[in-house]
Amino acid sequence: MSSRFEIEVEGVGVMRPVNNFQMARIKNISDHENREIAFVAFGLGMTIKQFKALPEEQRRAAWDAHSRLCSPAALAPEPKAQPDRPRLPRRFERVSDDKMIQIGRELIRIKDQLPHGHFGPWLKENSGLSIGQAQRFMRAAKEAQQERSAA
Repeated sequence: MSSRFEIEVEGVGVMRPVNNFQMARIKNISDHENREIAFVAFGLGMTIKQFKALPEEQRRAAWDAHSRLCSPAALAPEPKAQPDRPRLPRRFERVSDDKMIQIGRELIRIKDQLPHGHFGPWLKENSGLSIGQAQRFMRAAKEAQQERSAA
């Protein structure tokens, strides 16, 4: 599954932003040229040596993907919630089954757009829901989808 944080580089692999471990390794590279290459190579899940062995055309495509991934447009936050999207419940507010399913669908959509490990912090910052509440809402949406598929 591809998200806005991944770009397929034909014949090479999937470009992703570097993680904290990779960033720490990059900081320890003393050669300036290799440090720059490391961002692209590590983003593709390669070593610097493997990246340098790629044909020039594939390296250029990888650099383009890295530039698009790190561009301000790619890093911009998602647009604000649309008016037709369900309002998230307040703490201790009772939620109907229909509203729970609606919220669950929206949470699933948001979770699918975020990189692995970013959904929990997103919930904390943006929704006010606990992980348990979010899981219940998403489970209700999945069960409703399965019931619709079975019918």
